[in-house]
Amino acid sequence: MTTAPETTGPTGTTARTSAPTPPPLGSASGRTTGTPDVLALLTAMVACDSTTPTGEEETTAALLAEPLAAAGFEVETERLAPGRVNLTARRGFGAGGPVIMLNSHLDVVPAGGGWTSPPFLPTLRDGRLYGRGTADAKGPLAAMACAAIELARAADAGDATAPARGEIVFSAVSQEEGDSMGARHLVPLLAREGRLPDAVVVGEPTGMRLLTAHKGSVRPVIEVVGVAAHAATPGQGVNAVTAAARVIALLEEYSASLTDHGHPLLGAPTCTPVLIEGGEAPNAVPERCRITLDRRLLPGETQESVVAAVGEVLDRFNAAGEGASASVVACAPSTGGPSETPGDHPFVGLCRRALAASGADDSLGGLTVNCDMTHFRAAGVPALVCGPGRLEVMHAVDEHIVVDELRDSVGLYRAILTEALSADPESPAWS
Repeated sequence: MTTAPETTGPTGTTARTSAPTPPPLGSASGRTTGTPDVLALLTAMVACDSTTPTGEEETTAALLAEPLAAAGFEVETERLAPGRVNLTARRGFGAGGPVIMLNSHLDVVPAGGGWTSPPFLPTLRDGRLYGRGTADAKGPLAAMACAAIELARAADAGDATAPARGEIVFSAVSQEEGDSMGARHLVPLLAREGRLPDAVVVGEPTGMRLLTAHKGSVRPVIEVVGVAAHAATPGQGVNAVTAAARVIALLEEYSASLTDHGHPLLGAPTCTPVLIEGGEAPNAVPERCRITLDRRLLPGETQESVVAAVGEVLDRFNAAGEGASASVVACAPSTGGPSETPGDHPFVGLCRRALAASGADDSLGGLTVNCDMTHFRAAGVPALVCGPGRLEVMHAVDEHIVVDELRDSVGLYRAILTEALSADPESPAWS
């Protein structure tokens, strides 16, 4: 494994370091001489608590780094913050050809309670592996790594079916479940270095269906301001909490109006109040109350247009003259905006051919949540989302992945890579 030397610098700068020594994979398939068993690799990864924001990602990254380095990938681990890293691994297969990136995230959402088995004690039951991150998105990460390693081993063995040109880049990024710190750092870095890939497959649980569009999110924070008073004399004040209830009623009308337009793969946008916080004391009429919205965006919508639309709703409230005022004072962090790759793009077409030739579903769909695809599309890189696991178990109690699907996905990723590495990204049709 090659890594850049550790550097020190001002607060907020990054340091490139070697990853910590990982625990054993628990597989007899060979940690340094062959492809790791994908189930054993995933099991070890799920046992690492990489929760955003409380866990750490370095151990998970190290589990991936070792077998990739052993297969001839040039591996770099970049520390972005304490416990937060980006892992990038590159391997060329010959002169010319495209650079294809496999990308997903190292972190997971908080587990919460109510699990049948401990969320960070991976449990195999009824043909499924249970644990936080099995589907979102350590399952896709493990399968991607194994597919890339299989192709590298095939090339080393002189297998005629192995790629003869191009480059595979494996990318495991930090904190997608928070503010997408990893992708927000990686994509501009690659652009500055002139190393953006020609195309990206983003690993999320889609049942290995190709999703070419996804919604984005913006989270406006609304502050409602009233007039404080003693709770014993409420008439002397203006209650910000009850005023916030009227604001939410207006926002419900706005949300209902969003169903008037939609996207063929994504449906309609949504607007949902998700957090409310108000009041200063149990014996005081509250002066302030904050409402956080989750507004899901369609391709073509922007944060600015959404904030402006919410502002128009609040203008209606303010014009009523009931003594309280409301305004958008901030936007809470989110993964980012919506994005889409045209269904007739050559990269989409070759991915469809690869799946169809493997007997898999090659139909296209859309992702109703957001993901790091948006950052690659903003840089002009064609991308789509595809991975093992099911959307309905994302962020859920008893998250799991079907083992047979996990194993099958390695072959499907390998088929996509093989087809993609034979493509010509210099063709005018590619762009």
